[in-house]
Amino acid sequence: MIHSTSQETKLKIIEQLIILNDDTLFAQIEKLISKAMHRPAYKKLSKEELANRAKQATNDIENNQVFSQSDVEKLSQNW
Repeated sequence: MIHSTSQETKLKIIEQLIILNDDTLFAQIEKLISKAMHRPAYKKLSKEELANRAKQATNDIENNQVFSQSDVEKLSQNW
């Protein structure tokens, strides 16, 4: 029996995924990975949602409603 390393296994999976063209399978894999990592499933944003987020970000910047790099680093220490 040949034992492959985690890195080799990941590369084999990536190679297999590259040749696949099955969105249903991709969605299942994505859910499985998210569940394993205890993350909520990824939700694809519509163009309208993305545009609204960009507008909100622009408004936040114009109104100086932003966090400095050091603030973000302090906040992320609690994650």
